[in-house]
Amino acid sequence: MLTLAVPVYNMEQYLPRCMASLLDQTCRTYEILLIDDGSTDRSGAMCDEYASRHPDLVRVVHKPNGGLPSARNAGIDHARGEYIIFPDPDDWVEPNYVQAFLERRCKYQADLVSLGNYVDTDSGSEPRGPDTAPMILSGYEAQRGLLLPPRMQGFSSIKLYRLDLIRSHGLYFLDGLGTTEDLDFSYRYLAHCRTVCHDPACRVYHYYQRADSSTLSGFTPEKLGILRTYERIIDDCADRDLELAQVTRDEICTASVNLLWMHECIPDPDPAVRAQLLSRIRSSLPGYFRAPHYGFGRKLQTVLAAISPGLFTCVKKAVRILSKT
Repeated sequence: MLTLAVPVYNMEQYLPRCMASLLDQTCRTYEILLIDDGSTDRSGAMCDEYASRHPDLVRVVHKPNGGLPSARNAGIDHARGEYIIFPDPDDWVEPNYVQAFLERRCKYQADLVSLGNYVDTDSGSEPRGPDTAPMILSGYEAQRGLLLPPRMQGFSSIKLYRLDLIRSHGLYFLDGLGTTEDLDFSYRYLAHCRTVCHDPACRVYHYYQRADSSTLSGFTPEKLGILRTYERIIDDCADRDLELAQVTRDEICTASVNLLWMHECIPDPDPAVRAQLLSRIRSSLPGYFRAPHYGFGRKLQTVLAAISPGLFTCVKKAVRILSKT
């Protein structure tokens, strides 16, 4: 059996769409575990209603608010399945979501199965990832593939994990990593995998980009945790994989530029945060210039950010205004 562990916090607007898709699966060997993370709207009551209407399929865990990693960790602790996936309550899935994962797990005896997805907005839906044949990778190859081609994506909503591996190695989602807790968890989990199936052309998940989502909203100090995820990867791989370490340093530079842009747009930018981000950008520039996966425009933008955050912000704002006219 497979557990779909869904962290729920103040999602009454989106939960019905998500649950309709999770309940309408072609394969019935699964459970839906709703983790109410201290919701202050009707989400908690809605979770109980789903469990009441579908007692053979839905269970609920109520807990004090602790954030997304805490809610997912509660899912790990309370799951009854052999495998676990972490769909988000503001997204939705295709009817073969469960079946596609279990078929590939059985066919390849994979310790992790990673599938594809769509990116959805209010104006439409776009497929994400290449239309390639399924790839069978070692755990180490898949670790590299999180940041190097085939760029497997870190999202836990499109990955099937073995619960026995998670529990035997004491793996949990960590706090303080900004929006990269999925990437961190997948990287650590893959260290214990022998066989991984990556099938990006099998798109079974709809990732809904809300304007108010944590990945699209403005700067918060918590987002600096993104950099810690990449630093942890470098600490792990620097002595054995120079290419992966360099690509990860490039990711730090890119993330720092993005964070600097968000930071400079808030009413009262913190000089200490600005200095921290500038230090990371400037120290990464020599390797960043040699990176083949970034174009001239991106590199020029990074140089401008390193030289003058104020000018960088003004230019970027001007470009955005012009692009809308």
